[in-house]
Amino acid sequence: MYRDFPFTIMDVAYLLNLHVRHKNAASLDVDCPFCGEKKGKLNLNTKKNVFKCNRCGESGGMLSLYGKIYGLDNQAAYEEIKGALGRNEQAPSYQVRKREIAPKEPEIPGAVPAPDHVRHKTYSMFFSMLVLADTHRKNLLKRGFTEQQIEENGYKSTPVFGFRSLTKKLLSAGCTVEGVPGFYQDKDGEWTIHFSNKSSGFLVPVRNMDGLIVGAQIRLDHPYDGRKYIWLSSTNFHMGTSSGSPVHLAGSPGEKTIFITEGPLKGDLAHALSGRTFGCVPGANQYANLPPFLREMKQMGTQSVYEAYDMDKLLRTACRGDYNEKCRQCENYRKDWKQQVIPCEKKCVKRQNIQRGCQKLTQICRELGLSVKTLTWDMDDDGDWAEHVKGVDDYLYDLEQKKQGQI
Repeated sequence: MYRDFPFTIMDVAYLLNLHVRHKNAASLDVDCPFCGEKKGKLNLNTKKNVFKCNRCGESGGMLSLYGKIYGLDNQAAYEEIKGALGRNEQAPSYQVRKREIAPKEPEIPGAVPAPDHVRHKTYSMFFSMLVLADTHRKNLLKRGFTEQQIEENGYKSTPVFGFRSLTKKLLSAGCTVEGVPGFYQDKDGEWTIHFSNKSSGFLVPVRNMDGLIVGAQIRLDHPYDGRKYIWLSSTNFHMGTSSGSPVHLAGSPGEKTIFITEGPLKGDLAHALSGRTFGCVPGANQYANLPPFLREMKQMGTQSVYEAYDMDKLLRTACRGDYNEKCRQCENYRKDWKQQVIPCEKKCVKRQNIQRGCQKLTQICRELGLSVKTLTWDMDDDGDWAEHVKGVDDYLYDLEQKKQGQI
């Protein structure tokens, strides 16, 4: 991680004189300077240059490790670390905080996940009870879908009330809700479905290789915590169930060549615009369900895979005060710093995360004997992303617009 930095998290650990309890090729376990735990609960990942305490939960990058201790922003932390290492000095002494750890909540009983055919029956009936709001229809049309594709893919707006009533109708129709992600029992013991004001948006059906709806994502009207999409899930609710983050298939199973991208909506549009088959993981680093998906695709005839993750994988990492997830480093950016190129920690994290997902996909494909190549677009002369077109769906839509002479 942070390939442009002149130091690593190992150097930061040395500066802070952290007590090492365990060490291997990929990480260090040290005493935590945040909660005072003396049993090596703070893990330093030396490959990713990140840390996390398994007791108090404090986490972040290597600049945060130093900066949080001394109350510094990333820019100041960078300068201090670089200066101290250059002088071969250790960092000033600091007071270890004794953070109180809240007691663990009792476990909430969950339901056993329902089989795919049961989920499909319930979700199909549930989606048939919903409508698609005009604002969401216009959003989908603007993305590049046709009216027919919108209807065929089954996008629907999230309901705003009547969750218990909808669930009762499903039960009356002979559907099973126990074990179907999104459904749970409320405090009165009544089955209902998990929606809230924060989850308003439109639902995107997630389908397996047989075309069965096995889950759903919500494209949020008002993204929060950096998330545009969330799963329809009832994890941590009584008799609720996790979505399981299934891989979505847009296209025909067993195609000789398939493309892997992020998100079912992106894959649906890319398939609609190109006619090619897309396997869609929830995110570049959510690859747990990829091996069985690709193994089955191979058995059905797939021979080669194109990685088509977002072009953030080649994001330029220099701090220019322009990143959409601004930190104090970005806010303190000044134009006169251009002579002194400093990497943006958040950009480095973003780029490295996606590249790690790309590498994992390559590894999975090679282990399964599948040919794998990387698909790139919108490149600049330096071999980085030019930052005009990010997703493969955006790229294909841009090509379609140019073909029609609209750009």
